Amino acid sequence: MDAMDETNREFRATLDEINQFEQRGFFTRENVFSPDELDGMRAAAERVHQQVLDAAAAATAPDCEQVDNQRFQALLGSTIKWEWKDNLESFRSMEPCHHLDPRLGSLVDDPRLWGPVRDLIGTERLSLFSDKLNIKRPGGAPFPWHQEGPYWVYGAEQVDKIVSALLYLDDATQENGCFWVIARTHDQGALKCFEDRGTLGRLYTNVEDIDGDPVAIEAPAGTVTWFHYNIVHGSQTNRSDLSRRVFIGAYQPAGLRRWRIEDHRDIQASL
Repeated sequence: MDAMDETNREFRATLDEINQFEQRGFFTRENVFSPDELDGMRAAAERVHQQVLDAAAAATAPDCEQVDNQRFQALLGSTIKWEWKDNLESFRSMEPCHHLDPRLGSLVDDPRLWGPVRDLIGTERLSLFSDKLNIKRPGGAPFPWHQEGPYWVYGAEQVDKIVSALLYLDDATQENGCFWVIARTHDQGALKCFEDRGTLGRLYTNVEDIDGDPVAIEAPAGTVTWFHYNIVHGSQTNRSDLSRRVFIGAYQPAGLRRWRIEDHRDIQASL
């Protein structure tokens, strides 16, 4: 570790965090971002959400693609996953998102997100694999148990070198549909999916016979969870009267292509 890194220890993973990641498949830090910063991020998320709604309402908007019971749409250079219920008038997820707002763009390069990844994958220079904005309005649908690995393997150049950093923009509880993981499933490879539940069922993990402890990541806004590409994770319905918003950046070694995009975006390190 050089002199510059010695003055930026908060941007590295600790030995305990590395052990947690290796043994459980994830670790969490609270209060990574300040309340003022979070206000700006939430405002950015809502600006992007409105951009998507406006683009979807335009006469030139492409048609939605229906897959099983869910709707997908290509808008503004992103893949939009709409909420299951039409009356919610919200997307549940969009990928990528950082190109639509400078505040989200700056998050991609924030060492508080990508810094620890260097120690988890063993390289100092990183690039962006994927970035995503999840918005779960009151009544928002759950996201079934799944792994990223079986999905990403068809587009990633080094899927085993990808680590995701999930940032809560709002306080997260079981009531508002917080992030869940099943600890220690990351080292079990690609797990059994549902072959008889349509196209999307093949992306969802059948957890009936797997070993591991479900863990609800209940935490205040500003918390970041780093997680393995193969850990089983998901979320439940938002039963509260407030939104739960999340930004996720997935990082990989420098020079590799982004998810479903031919170019690459190396991280602009300012350390």
